[in-house]
Amino acid sequence: MNNNIWWGEFTFELGEQKCWSVGERAILLKRDVAEWNTWNIESKEVDQDIVVSDSVNLTVDDTTIVGRFLEKNTSEKIKVSPLLADRTVIARPSSPLTILAGEKIQLYISTPIWFYAETFPNGKCLVDLPFWRPSDSWFGSSTIDGQLCYAKYTSAKTKIDELELHPHKATTPIMVINSHNKELTINRINVPVNHLNLYSDEQNQLWTSRITIEIEDESTDVELIIDKKVSAEFEPLTFISSPRISSEHGRLIRRISNLFG
Repeated sequence: MNNNIWWGEFTFELGEQKCWSVGERAILLKRDVAEWNTWNIESKEVDQDIVVSDSVNLTVDDTTIVGRFLEKNTSEKIKVSPLLADRTVIARPSSPLTILAGEKIQLYISTPIWFYAETFPNGKCLVDLPFWRPSDSWFGSSTIDGQLCYAKYTSAKTKIDELELHPHKATTPIMVINSHNKELTINRINVPVNHLNLYSDEQNQLWTSRITIEIEDESTDVELIIDKKVSAEFEPLTFISSPRISSEHGRLIRRISNLFG
């Protein structure tokens, strides 16, 4: 990954268009006098840098426009931000993880990033799309007790130097503490990314707030603590965006069946 920042404020002249692409995957914005046009060109997922360009080599026409957003007069600036998913994301490691009784482990799990563009300074949303949309999934103990999530096969690393960093994904550090007298096996974990802050490091790789989960007894509920401070091992980090859903006290209560599978 290079060190180019693909987010921030971008200036558009009348008739100008810009493109954010990852391989053949592309999101385009064009400014006209009284409207913004957007295009969403999808492709298979690839691991490449996100490139911002004027899209002169990409052919689009009026028939393929995804969105037309009308204003009396368009402003010359657009603000682009990376955002975390608008639902929780189920991460499925390549193999089950078993945390022995009385042990704690630090996991690192990556989840997809959304491309968000809004008018500046008015803050009117134009685009809110993932670079690659995860599949829909239901997570819970039954069709009644659970929630609609996104699902994504991912690795769950235990060492930070083993991470495979991607420009269109963010990494969430999760501390799991098994204070129970039984082992804890994790086949899937439901990561509440829509409650987390988003940060970038000096290489412009994206990170989220850290989560701490402690299993203490046979209770069906478990508390998730969302750290408000950035872990020292990741500093310095720059704040990028707030959670889609704020958690006033930085704590969430979840049924264990809706958290681990």
